[in-house]
Amino acid sequence: MKEQQHTKFCKTFLNLIPKKFQIDKDEGNMEETDEALNAQPKEHKDISKFMEKYKEVIWLTCKETLKLPKQQQTSTKGKSVPWWTDALTILRNRTNELRRRFQRTTNNEELRENRKNRYLEEKRKYQAAIRKERLN
Repeated sequence: MKEQQHTKFCKTFLNLIPKKFQIDKDEGNMEETDEALNAQPKEHKDISKFMEKYKEVIWLTCKETLKLPKQQQTSTKGKSVPWWTDALTILRNRTNELRRRFQRTTNNEELRENRKNRYLEEKRKYQAAIRKERLN
């Protein structure tokens, strides 16, 4: 964190504390604000509410002073259609693997033909599975 950001963070934090915890801002100096804040947990019967307020102050301060990355739009993680399943992903990966293996084989014609047949068979299974999932 740059010093300028740190200074802005501290100022914002010190401004938000009195607002959230209803501390008289006229007290002015930091020591009196600190003492008033230290007395707050003793006054609250439920410490979790106090901690929630404190956490909210920190979060608001960060939001206001630091450049937080904008949240991505809801990611579909590759699923652009509702009928897509993990099984189809596995079949697609397997089919692509066999296709690449077939395409890399250049020296041995018999092996290339064998790999081509395995790839085409897996591709037919993959396409059939896609058609089946679309109908469901």
